[in-house]
Amino acid sequence: MNTVLVLLAGSTGGPAAVKAFIDALPKKSLPVCFVLGNHITQEFLPSLESMLNEHPFFSAEIVDGNKPILPGKLYIAPIDRRISFNPEGRIYLSDLPWDAPYAPNINQMFESSLDLNNVEKLAIVFSGMDGDGADSAELLDENDVEIWCQTLETCVQASMPLNMMRTGKVIYKDSPEGLARQLCDYLESHNSLDQYA
Repeated sequence: MNTVLVLLAGSTGGPAAVKAFIDALPKKSLPVCFVLGNHITQEFLPSLESMLNEHPFFSAEIVDGNKPILPGKLYIAPIDRRISFNPEGRIYLSDLPWDAPYAPNINQMFESSLDLNNVEKLAIVFSGMDGDGADSAELLDENDVEIWCQTLETCVQASMPLNMMRTGKVIYKDSPEGLARQLCDYLESHNSLDQYA
């Protein structure tokens, strides 16, 4: 199975939710590359990288240049400069800032990922405030990118997943741990389909 690009989005409460999600993944290699955009301050980025670097099969790092989309990677979008994706299957760091008012700007991250033509993608929205990401729902759906969300009752701040749910494009909702289980099921079903394609 080819590597699946899983885009993770969060804000307030996002780091803890994403950590719970990553920690709930099985302790084995998975054909997944994660890219996280979370609204935090630049100063907190190293702590976020450290807290997400505890899974034995996923290596977290802040994007500081061109990066390949590889299984076992968890890339964290920086705050001061935007990241983009190119058709060759790489993430690159732009000299441009994210569009205000968000940094990182989840809508920009989601929309830029669509430049990857031959990479299967999935978007998961975790706890957070405001509605960043929701404006991209239609475009993600048109490009066959599934959108999942953390359930509202398990969020510290439910605005971000709630706004995404209101678009009518979310196909799965669960706790961070439930989202991890669903991702494993998703990978298993797609792997089975690939074997018979």
